[in-house]
Amino acid sequence: MKIITIQNKSQDRALSIKRRYEPDEARERILDAAEALFRRIGYSKTTVADIAGALSMSGANIYRFFPSKGAINDALCRRMLAELHLLAESVVARPGPAAQRLEELIVAVHRHNKARFTHEETVHEMVAVAMQENWEAIDEHIHFMEALFARLIQEGVEAGEFAPCDAPIIADLVGLGCCGAFHPAMIADCAGEDSEQKVRGLARLLVRGLRLADSNVVSLTDPGSSS
Repeated sequence: MKIITIQNKSQDRALSIKRRYEPDEARERILDAAEALFRRIGYSKTTVADIAGALSMSGANIYRFFPSKGAINDALCRRMLAELHLLAESVVARPGPAAQRLEELIVAVHRHNKARFTHEETVHEMVAVAMQENWEAIDEHIHFMEALFARLIQEGVEAGEFAPCDAPIIADLVGLGCCGAFHPAMIADCAGEDSEQKVRGLARLLVRGLRLADSNVVSLTDPGSSS
């Protein structure tokens, strides 16, 4: 077994590369090496040859698992989103009122994205490229978050916390309202501010809106109704 160490601003990774390994293991090791290089020197400056060299592989071997550098970044994007999805699901599954869990979900996602994607310029570049080139993964993520919002809203309606409404439609509006709190580029623009306090205020405002009288909620979901 040969150990390849890649220096990282935030961490040092020792990647054990076996001459023979399972395809899934090989893919994960390639992703680990790519992420370390993307963080250290940036996405645009990293080549497939760099990734192969870090793993003592040939470039052709990398292409056996990923057709391009963009495909590697897409896989990294999906892996990062999977981490976020686990966090989000754990918040939704907690006991307690739906209103409280919705507030904590919005704050937790913001906190995670701020810590994971905006503290290092090279990581911000990697995420920006992923959002531009890998819209399918981002679109799936948006639908995932909307489904969690809808679940909490429906639970709140059934518990009498929220006014009756069409949960999926209102969930879409909640997601739209959270764009500034979740989008890495927007978070980065306000990195020096106490953004978490503001996001908590936003979450409480959204929860308050969900408690509006029925007529007000209907006016949001039915274009033909009077406001």
